[in-house]
Amino acid sequence: MTQFDKEKLIEVVLYIINATKGLDYYHIFKILYFAQQKHLCKWGSRIVADDFVAMEYGPVPTKLYSAVCKNEHYAKELIPLFTEAIEFAGKDASNTLLPKREANMDYLSPADIESLKESIAENKGLSFGELVDKSHDSAWQATNNCCVMSISDIAKAGGANDGFVDYINEQEFIQKALS
Repeated sequence: MTQFDKEKLIEVVLYIINATKGLDYYHIFKILYFAQQKHLCKWGSRIVADDFVAMEYGPVPTKLYSAVCKNEHYAKELIPLFTEAIEFAGKDASNTLLPKREANMDYLSPADIESLKESIAENKGLSFGELVDKSHDSAWQATNNCCVMSISDIAKAGGANDGFVDYINEQEFIQKALS
C-alpha cells in the first residue's frame, strides 16, 4: 500500500463516519466492502487499495482492521494516520468511531462518493445479523476463513459479468505492475 493509498483509506473512513455521525467499525467495514463492490461493478476499479479478508462475520479490510486494533505488525504506518483523524467514542460505545475532522474530499472522486453514498444508504441501518447475512455473499463463500477475497469474486458477487470481470483483472494486473 502506497502512502497515498493509506491516506485515501483514512479519508474514505472519515467520509463514512462524518456522513453517518459516527458508526461502529463493523458497519464501517461492511459499508466500505459494499461500496468497493459497487465501484468495481460500475467503474472496474477499487475505491481503496486495502484487501478484504473473509472473517467469521463477513469481509474485513485487512489494513484498516489492523489500524483499528492497533496491530503495529500489519499497520505500523497506518496507525498514526488513523489516530490523528479518528477516535473511539468511549466506554459506553467502545466500537464506535468518531471523526476528529472532516474528510479531505480531494482524495475522493465523484465515482467514489457515489458508491459510498449508495452503500451508506443501503447498509447503515441494517442490524448486525442482517449485515452478516448480506455480506456472506458468493465472494465470501468462495474464500477460506481468514484468507484474502479475490477482487474478481467480489465483482461477480456484485453482479459483474465475465467480460467485465476480465477487464477488472486486467486493471488489477496493470496497477500491480505500475506499483
